[in-house]
Amino acid sequence: MTNNAFSIKNLFPIILLVFSIQISSLIFTSNFLPVYQSLPSYQPAGNSTSGSILNSIILLIPTFVVTSVILFLLRRKLFFLLKFLLIITLSVGTFSVSYIILSASLQSVIDSSIYIFILSLILCIIPVLSLTIIDSNKFQLFSSYILSSLYGTILAVFLKPPTIIIIPIAFALYDIYAVFRGPLKSIVNSQEDSLDLRPLFINLGHFNIGTGDLIFYSMIPSSVFLLIDLPSAFLSIFLIHFGLILTLYLLKRFEIFPGLPIPVALSLVPYLLFY
Repeated sequence: MTNNAFSIKNLFPIILLVFSIQISSLIFTSNFLPVYQSLPSYQPAGNSTSGSILNSIILLIPTFVVTSVILFLLRRKLFFLLKFLLIITLSVGTFSVSYIILSASLQSVIDSSIYIFILSLILCIIPVLSLTIIDSNKFQLFSSYILSSLYGTILAVFLKPPTIIIIPIAFALYDIYAVFRGPLKSIVNSQEDSLDLRPLFINLGHFNIGTGDLIFYSMIPSSVFLLIDLPSAFLSIFLIHFGLILTLYLLKRFEIFPGLPIPVALSLVPYLLFY
C-alpha cells in the first residue's frame, strides 16, 4: 500500500470502495448459510491448530512463487508473457469462482444454467479487459471490486475454522515481509516504470492498494457472518476500517506500508469475544 497524501477527503473513496466490497461479499455469502456446514473445505493438513498453520503455509508458498515470478518477468521486461499468464489465471479462476457463487445466489431466480454461465463469463472477461485493453481507472476499480467481492466470498465459504482464522494472520505476517524485504515492494516499484498491473494494484485518489488486501478485507467479515452472526460481521467491518485508517495514516511516515497487519489484528476481536 502506498500513498501521496492523508486527509479525510482522500480517505473517503477508499473507505467507500472497501465498504462496498464487504457488503457485496456479505450478500453473496448469505446464500451459502443454509449449506455452509455441509460444504467441503480446504484443509489438506487437517483442522487442528498445527494443521491449520500448515494449511496456511501451503497457501503462502504459491503466493510467494507467483509474486516472485511476476517480479522476475517485470525485471526481464517479458511483459507479453506476464500478461498472458495473468490473463489465463484471471480467466480460469474468476470464471470458476463466479460460476460457483452465482449458482448459489441465482438458482432460485434463473431457471437455466446457461444464463449463469454467460454471467460468469462476463465477470471473468471484465478483469481481463481491465488488464489488457481498457485503461480507464474507473473500469479498473470496478474490476478490482468484482475480484475482491468474489474471491473474498469464496474463501470465506470454503475455509473452515481454525484455518479461516489463522490464514489471515499468516498472510498479514507475510505481508510485512513482502512489503519491507520481499517481492511486493519491488513489484510496485518496477511496475511504476514498466507495466500497468491494475486491477491487481489499484489507484484510488492518492492511495495505491493491492487487490489481495481487499480480498481479505471482504473475506473476514463474511467468515464472521457464517460462523457467528451478522452484527458481529458489522463489528468486524468497523474494526477493519479503523485499522485501515490507521494504516493509511502510517503511510505519512513510510513510502510503502503493509495493508493487512493492523486490520487483520483488529478483526480478530469478534472471534475472541463471540466465537
